[in-house]
Amino acid sequence: MEINISIKNEGTQRGEAQMIYMAMAMYCEAKPFISYLGLKRDGNITRFQVFKDDEVVLIVSGVGAMASAIATTYLLTQYKVQHADLFLNIGICGTKHQGIKKGTALLCHKIIHHDTKKTFYPDMLFRHPFKEGVLETFSRVVDIKVDSEIEGDIADMEGSGAFQAASVFLPPHHICCIKIVSDYMEGEILTPDQVSELVQHNVEVISTWIRERAAAYVPPFQILTGEEEKQLHTISHNLKLSTTMNHQFKQLATHYKIRSGNLIEVLQPYLAIECKSKNEGKIHFAKIKEQLTEF
Repeated sequence: MEINISIKNEGTQRGEAQMIYMAMAMYCEAKPFISYLGLKRDGNITRFQVFKDDEVVLIVSGVGAMASAIATTYLLTQYKVQHADLFLNIGICGTKHQGIKKGTALLCHKIIHHDTKKTFYPDMLFRHPFKEGVLETFSRVVDIKVDSEIEGDIADMEGSGAFQAASVFLPPHHICCIKIVSDYMEGEILTPDQVSELVQHNVEVISTWIRERAAAYVPPFQILTGEEEKQLHTISHNLKLSTTMNHQFKQLATHYKIRSGNLIEVLQPYLAIECKSKNEGKIHFAKIKEQLTEF
């Protein structure tokens, strides 16, 4: 049975549909979605395997955080992602918890890059039918017998790369990471068919949830003026804000304007500030947040 993810709205700059982008490391992980959603190979793309229809684009990235980050960046750039679109990184993972049944799909509410210790927090704003877990991304295959200090509930090799790359283009609540437990990190070796079977058991519930997520999208009203947007960009650049902090800044500014209406008056003193370091920027950003959250 195929599922029609109909997500037409007037809120995107594209003016036609809110797009759904997916990145998966291996073709055997992607195959069940390609079949279920009726996606066709994009013959114009030769650097990666890309499958799509009018509303869904899926890329097979290759294994590893770097490969996933490169493929995600390529995908979202090539197809001109818009602010309202959705991105999902889906694939298999290992777990140290024997109590989690193989084939269980988990939605990640925290992602750790093992090598750098950078941590990412996807926004969990929508109801979902999945178990939740902390994902830790490694640069190699993990064996629980050797790696005793595993922070995450589950482990993979792509999640942090995909999330970090996607966050350059999209806000955190439009980025999702869903992992399907395939092993207990004890050296098990799975065939491509076994991987496809594990994913196949979750295709319908994941696809249905994607449809519900898309249907819940409400096109935003134009609250900030062009001048206000320009000032936010200038301040964000001068304070050396990270992508996540920049999204938070815009959200706080929007809420403040709805409440009081005099946003420019608050922003004006910060336009001339230019920070030499990110730590200095964080100090000024804390002051701005305090002002923007005052009632």
